[in-house]
Amino acid sequence: MLLCPPYDIISPTQQRELYARGPYNMIRLEHPLPESEREDESLRYRAAAIRYRQWLRDGILIRESAPALYVHDHAFEYRGRRHVRRGLVGAVRLRPWYEGVYPHELTGTKAKQDRLELMRACGASFSYPLGLYEDGHGLIAGILDEAVGATPPIADARESGDSHRFWAVRDKHAVARLQEAFTAEAIYIADGHHRYETGLVYQSERRGIEDDPGRLHAYDYIPMTLTAFDDPGLFISPVYRVLAGVQLPDAAEIERRLSDYFSIDYVPLQVALARSVPAGENALMAVVGLRQDSVGELRPRAGVDLAAEVPGEHSTEYRTFNVSILNHVVMAKVLGINPDGEGVSYSPDLEGVIGSVRTGDAQMAFLLAPAHPLLVKKIADQMERMPRKSTYFYPKPPTGLVSYPLV
Repeated sequence: MLLCPPYDIISPTQQRELYARGPYNMIRLEHPLPESEREDESLRYRAAAIRYRQWLRDGILIRESAPALYVHDHAFEYRGRRHVRRGLVGAVRLRPWYEGVYPHELTGTKAKQDRLELMRACGASFSYPLGLYEDGHGLIAGILDEAVGATPPIADARESGDSHRFWAVRDKHAVARLQEAFTAEAIYIADGHHRYETGLVYQSERRGIEDDPGRLHAYDYIPMTLTAFDDPGLFISPVYRVLAGVQLPDAAEIERRLSDYFSIDYVPLQVALARSVPAGENALMAVVGLRQDSVGELRPRAGVDLAAEVPGEHSTEYRTFNVSILNHVVMAKVLGINPDGEGVSYSPDLEGVIGSVRTGDAQMAFLLAPAHPLLVKKIADQMERMPRKSTYFYPKPPTGLVSYPLV
């Protein structure tokens, strides 16, 4: 079995490349290719379902005979630094938002329908959310350390520069201890909100046709990778904004309007790229595209309450969050555009974003510092959601380590 990224970050070119790697790459279930350009979308899901059942019959996928949890150490490199993120992979009971499970950002709808159709056809989930938990006293960390120390990993693989070590926790006592430890923990969805929401829709559909509403079924749970907020490998990449094909004022007018809210300090582009964070100290964000080969750092102007410019009833954390100010002040008021509208795209690739402005493929880009994980928690605790694409928990957990049958 070969790993693949989750479907929502797979380009058409990468999709074909993954298919070519072998007949048992998880791409064939997670994101199946159509047989032809004119093929009905529903046939893709049906083909995945046929293949999934064939892999079960052939022993390509093997179902555990008893309850098990899994530990996944995901090693990766980002901007020259090596990180290792530990995740506990298991089934989490589905609950409505804010009943022990908290969302942190707004999502779109297109991805939800795609995943729902795949779930309906296959009766299984192949990729799953990344959830965060506190573990303030280190109890869960201690149990996981014991579990991985007691047995060798069942998989130790490298793909595209990342490496994965994967353990199965089958000891009944260890599984019970972990289940008990999580009864006191809330879970915060870091990535994969649409997968969780799709799980809720699928659960509702199945309950509507079942005759035993009091009994728990497999579809009442969703697989999830769970990581502690204080895990040293938990890494959030900023998501940069790129404008292309948008009606904008000229650069001089944009500078004038920005100066109503911010002080602007220009630094050479290469200086900004050499730093760990492209926006300098105390800068809320930086803009590329106003002056050639320069980055304009935006800092709050003295006497201006930027939080007061964010409309609606929101917490202080939301109002002072850099993406909130970018959306509501810079884009809506200064540029006069919809921050979620046509011509606005998102990317965590700093060099790619800057390169697109330098080549003229994009008009302008906004660079942001990443959100702190605890800011995610603070906003979620107040039953608020960050703007869309506020965070990118890097890297996304791969697809193919575990599949979860829903029937």
